[in-house]
Amino acid sequence: MAWRPNENLIEGVLDNTILGQVTGFMKFAGMKKTVKFDLKGDFHRDIRGTKIRLVGENSEEYSMKGFSCTQTGDVGDITAGIPTGKNEKGEPTYEYSNTPYIEWYSEENGRCVLEFSSDQIEIIGTPIPVCESDPIDRNKQRQNMEKFILGLMKNMSKKP
Repeated sequence: MAWRPNENLIEGVLDNTILGQVTGFMKFAGMKKTVKFDLKGDFHRDIRGTKIRLVGENSEEYSMKGFSCTQTGDVGDITAGIPTGKNEKGEPTYEYSNTPYIEWYSEENGRCVLEFSSDQIEIIGTPIPVCESDPIDRNKQRQNMEKFILGLMKNMSKKP
């Protein structure tokens, strides 16, 4: 099971201006402390090399019990849902999603996912041009998911 704390997000900033790492913070309703991020990896090419500011709708408050104030691990898929090109018909193409999607694999909490509307994300800075960087490695993303699922299975086998 993945953490999906969309309803609790108040605000946050994630920073990929140093390639190979994503740092930042998020504030969640139901948590007294700010959650700090130190992840390995990069945003998708639509926003790679930028910072993103996230604003939650904070419509409901679900329990955040067990959610760590320190999130270390690997970047999953992080995109603003901006087209990175056009297909042969002239239609926009997206590397992952046509909507903002934030995913990471936390050593503390496993897989975490936030999904937004485009008015909840602000891009700060100019992305590295798409032609100057490679797409996110889908094999690495599969390995991240496999590691997460294997961890779930291992934890399930420990329960009586």
